[in-house]
Amino acid sequence: MKSKQNFFFSFLLSLFFLIIAHTSQAQYGYGAGGYGYGRGYGRSAIPDAGANTPRKEESFDPEKVATEETRWMTKKLKLTEEQIPKIETININYAFKRMDFNEEVKKLQPPFTEEMRVKVREKALAIREERNKAIKAVLTEEQYQTFLKKKENY
Repeated sequence: MKSKQNFFFSFLLSLFFLIIAHTSQAQYGYGAGGYGYGRGYGRSAIPDAGANTPRKEESFDPEKVATEETRWMTKKLKLTEEQIPKIETININYAFKRMDFNEEVKKLQPPFTEEMRVKVREKALAIREERNKAIKAVLTEEQYQTFLKKKENY
């Protein structure tokens, strides 16, 4: 009698673990072609983590951005000791202008008309053009041409 009870208990315990193992594997797509391929069509079986949650606002630190830009320009354009502080000042001013511009754009309310889009684009291009003119005044012609080429790929 005891052996039947032990067998029955072992059977139930094995069945329980089998169900648990199968459920956890199905969650990650093991049963349908390997890890991450459970839904088919190349999509992951793991639900998109936070796909429906709002994006966390990334902090934009203008000084950090300006420092990185200056570091990049110093390395790629081989800036002289006299050029570095001038370029750094231009980059800091531009970073703060861009931050202010981004704040203005965030305040705009839908619906966004084509006229609004054109105005925003024109203002963004004007800010960039102003920066480019200031940078051109500091760099040599060769450095400036390198800046324009590398900025396209950066």
